[in-house]
Amino acid sequence: MKTLVKFNVQNIHYAVSDASGQFKTPVPYGTGIKISLEANTSSKIIRGDGKIIAEIINDKGKTGSFTTNNISNDYEVAMGRKMIGQNGLMDVQQVSQITHALYFETCELREDEKITVAKTWVYNVTSKRPNESYDQNGDDINESTFETPITIKGTKLLNADKTPYVDSNGNELLVWQQTVVPGDTGYEDFVKAVVLPIFKSITETTSTGNSTSGEQ
Repeated sequence: MKTLVKFNVQNIHYAVSDASGQFKTPVPYGTGIKISLEANTSSKIIRGDGKIIAEIINDKGKTGSFTTNNISNDYEVAMGRKMIGQNGLMDVQQVSQITHALYFETCELREDEKITVAKTWVYNVTSKRPNESYDQNGDDINESTFETPITIKGTKLLNADKTPYVDSNGNELLVWQQTVVPGDTGYEDFVKAVVLPIFKSITETTSTGNSTSGEQ
């Protein structure tokens, strides 16, 4: 079913890894306002004989930010930017980047006029401290929002046996994010644990009728 419009962002979660590299149970962040994901892609034009003979693509992942109604102190502690002190919560110098996975949901209006929820995991995310700004002008309450910058480095596409997928040209592929919609395998439980990207052959896609790699 073709999607006509995408809108809203909701239900942001994050998941960090334990000492063995396994993702812990996802933790709710708080209420979301906006997520921005920008492609970090460039290309190199090669010229010869007075014409373009090749173009080399350099896809380096994504950058962006997520904006929320408030700062999650639990998230900031997990990222190493806050610590619980003897007398309260402290902002501390960040000395390392904590790689984690980020989850969010969006709404989609389909061509049958039904609204569905799409669920997305974003892989190998690092973030920076959000800026804080508070103001009071006049008699109205001035709502503050908080934007957290992120970098998305991606994770390897895997075969069903969890070995790295290699395409017919010998390339291992990185996956920046994975999205499921109603009817896809594992849709109901997608938020409960980080779902790593597993390669699905064309034969499997055709036989099941479900695919998260193209337009739904």
